[in-house]
Amino acid sequence: MIVLLVYTVKTFAVNVTYLADIPTYSLLDYGCYDMQFRVFSNGGVLTKVNFGIFKILNLGVSWELGNLIGVQDVVVAVPALQLKLNVYSGSETIPGLAMGYDGQGFFYNQSEAEFMQKGKGIYFVFGKEILFPSLNFNGGLNINDFKHPCVLGFTGLSYQIIVETLMAMVEYDNIGKGKLARLNSGFRFWITENLDIDFILRNCTTSDKEKYGCERLVKISYQGRF
Repeated sequence: MIVLLVYTVKTFAVNVTYLADIPTYSLLDYGCYDMQFRVFSNGGVLTKVNFGIFKILNLGVSWELGNLIGVQDVVVAVPALQLKLNVYSGSETIPGLAMGYDGQGFFYNQSEAEFMQKGKGIYFVFGKEILFPSLNFNGGLNINDFKHPCVLGFTGLSYQIIVETLMAMVEYDNIGKGKLARLNSGFRFWITENLDIDFILRNCTTSDKEKYGCERLVKISYQGRF
């Protein structure tokens, strides 16, 4: 009797849809969800929930609460919407392309009723694995100020140092805003297949606190399926 044993190789289920601040071209799979909790300066917490509602469309909402941890008055921001549409999934030679909208900014100012650092707004992002396995490039353009329209850019690299366990990332955001452009870097560590934690150094080229420079933050994410 010949016994045939078949082994099923389990693929990594988590999609990298964001680096530190910038989006990637990847989307959540249909029926998946992603919950994020980002702890930032002065005890602030930013919560995001995104859903793969169709095969080519993700929908989400986010909410920033400044000074949530500490003794100062809590700053309650306006909830923001996220949308991402898969335009082209990519091939071995052609990068993948996505477009979307992200209204989530950072550091909400209640008196001005706006974020001190605006979100991506409308954006286009393309991405592809380059040079060697696990090294991914993403870059794109966005418009986030509709009163005074200006096309900005962003770009980022990510590399899985230990596949499915540890990823390094670096990005350059807000390109076109001169001194307000931001260089961010960090590491993502997968505690389990679905749960990861980011340690991020944001705006690390300046120590100017009024520009929220050299900010250290932590982000916890969980991806699951309905």
